[in-house]
Amino acid sequence: MRLIKATKQSRDDGIASLPSVARNDNIMFTIREILKAIDGKLMQGSINAYVNGVAIDSRAIEPNELFIAIKGENFDGHDFVRKVVARGVRVVVVHRPVKVSNRKVAVIRVEDTVKALGYLALFHRSRFDIPVIGITGSAGKTTTKEMIAAVLKTRLNVLSNVGTQNNHIGVPLTLLRLKKQHQAAVIEMGTNQPGDIPWLAKVARPTMAVLTNIGESHLEKLKNLAGIFQEKLTLAKAIGHDGCIIYNADDQYLKTIPHQKLSARLIAYSLRERSSNRATNVNIRHSDGLSFKVNKKSFFLKTFSVDMTYNALAAIACANILKISDKNVSQALKTFRFEKGRQEIFKKRGVWIINDSYNANPVSMRSAINALDAFPTDKRRIFICADMLELGRQSQRLHQEVGERVASSKIDVLMTLGDGARLIMRRAQCLRPQLVVLHFSHVEDLQHYVHVLCRENDVVLVKGSRRMKMENVVEFLMST
Repeated sequence: MRLIKATKQSRDDGIASLPSVARNDNIMFTIREILKAIDGKLMQGSINAYVNGVAIDSRAIEPNELFIAIKGENFDGHDFVRKVVARGVRVVVVHRPVKVSNRKVAVIRVEDTVKALGYLALFHRSRFDIPVIGITGSAGKTTTKEMIAAVLKTRLNVLSNVGTQNNHIGVPLTLLRLKKQHQAAVIEMGTNQPGDIPWLAKVARPTMAVLTNIGESHLEKLKNLAGIFQEKLTLAKAIGHDGCIIYNADDQYLKTIPHQKLSARLIAYSLRERSSNRATNVNIRHSDGLSFKVNKKSFFLKTFSVDMTYNALAAIACANILKISDKNVSQALKTFRFEKGRQEIFKKRGVWIINDSYNANPVSMRSAINALDAFPTDKRRIFICADMLELGRQSQRLHQEVGERVASSKIDVLMTLGDGARLIMRRAQCLRPQLVVLHFSHVEDLQHYVHVLCRENDVVLVKGSRRMKMENVVEFLMST
């Protein structure tokens, strides 16, 4: 990795002509650099100041950091400008007038502070000549990101998003954490409306793209699968001819990538279709996990979800490109531990608990059911699921389709929570009348009943959209 100077760019590329400066480790940006990068206007204060960091949280900001006032759903950063100034902050960026009585404080005005955050991150990212891997898809983004980072960290110093900081706020904040010691960056990119991925790709300037799958998610604004595919495809289109596009060849939309007008090198991975990174000999090992082979090399994951093999294949493909040894890759995957709420497996007081509660859409619901089916047990499989949100007009149909999948599964007991999940329950019961089904309107009632219901060696999987707070059910199971 080498630190490089920003070069002259057009405004369409997000940065203007930026001066290089002699700097020490305490200087991240000078005021002149900030003004150029974000097309800002200095309303007061000295142009000769500098900052050593960037923050948007007034509670955690340090005196020598730049405060960017972001207006969110619940709070407006402009309301906290006086607070951060009182804490010693001397440079702030705003998009509406604010009164700062201390004339030594530099106040920079822009049209949009969210865009300004992105442009500043773009300028900072442009200083680094390192591999930047952008990851998008309808499901599995965070786990794929974590697996890729884990594999690359066996040899490289890697920056990646914290948790799911994958939006127009989280991605710039992640890029602004780039330091001289970083040798690669792994950046998850999410979307819930058209235009999100093109903007994030513009800010991050990825050199490699990973596309996991195309499924029914965020349909309120993306409308349909074709719309989701076109939005995700913009990440691949952002990769230059000297970059790589890594994609799931088993996905009905992504397998058309070779027919798109893309200039980068294409690398496929799969379980079914032919590809250079195809998993074979996938086997579930009793109460242990699953093993598989890629090009005759063996790998192991501590999960019973075969779908998680796709995430590992993406990581293996990235490792091959960046010359990570098979031995390092194998060890990283073998010791990989899934993020909280994503296929975590526990055994508490004789009951197996699979915590897949972080979020849910039809793709991840099907994957969860597949994992529960694959779990090696001769006892009951209990599926606790809640509503899938942000599905727009197709919500009813998609919930019913999950019910159809439940009916054809090995699930013995179905427990549902919420209006959408009620449709899952009704459809499953209609198709398999002998299935034990229980529906609840309140999580407390569900928790009480599951506490009474569970028997030794039962397997319980918990799933639901983020706002349904199904992690509370998991916490209850773990503590009772």
